[in-house]
Amino acid sequence: MLQIHSIVDNVRKYLLGRILHGDLHPGQQVKEQEIASSLGISRPPIREALKLLEAEGLIVRKPNRGAFVATITEHDAWEIYTLKCSLYEMATRLAFAKISQGDIQNWEAVVNEMEKCVLSAPPDVIRYQTLNKEFHDIMFQISGHQRLQKISQMLHHQMNRFSCVSLMDEAHLKGSLSYHQEIFDAIREGNMERTIQITREHILKGLDIVQEIIAEETRPTGDWGDGYSMKDTSERVVGGIGGPA
Repeated sequence: MLQIHSIVDNVRKYLLGRILHGDLHPGQQVKEQEIASSLGISRPPIREALKLLEAEGLIVRKPNRGAFVATITEHDAWEIYTLKCSLYEMATRLAFAKISQGDIQNWEAVVNEMEKCVLSAPPDVIRYQTLNKEFHDIMFQISGHQRLQKISQMLHHQMNRFSCVSLMDEAHLKGSLSYHQEIFDAIREGNMERTIQITREHILKGLDIVQEIIAEETRPTGDWGDGYSMKDTSERVVGGIGGPA
């Protein structure tokens, strides 16, 4: 039984990696037999791994058609990012009184590494994205709320591709670093409300940028002949807690 669970977990990690790196695109069918043949294993572990990824929101099953990589709409992004605001605030409130000097040093080390990534030529976006996750994970770990951390991890996976794309923009990358430096300063000063406020601003700024990326990716290539996209801009979701326009 242990071996079976280990195989399923490894398949899940393999498929997760392919989704996050864009090898499997949103809307693309994930064919069990092809995966099984490429990994040299039977189909049952593939099926179980797909069920796990479905529970995480990364795979959708269509009746009589099979499993597909989930697509993310602008409204999906709004739901995920506004939920992140609440999760991060909860983690901060649970953790703040328990933050130690060692935790402060860990945050400082991460922020310093993030700065090195931004200042390198070219910027190391992949490494920065890993450090970005580590920065926020510290607060969740201190909170001691494991389920909260798991939900945050699930949301991170769902938006990871878009987050990486957004950080390719130098201005956004530098802006992201600035936010993390401000958040760290607030933590070091012991200012919980300031930490929550800046974190919220950081998340909602990310939402605006991700929605722009999704809109661009889903915009039809044709136009009306006047330079405007065929996509009705009134369908855009307004970034922010207020919800869809």
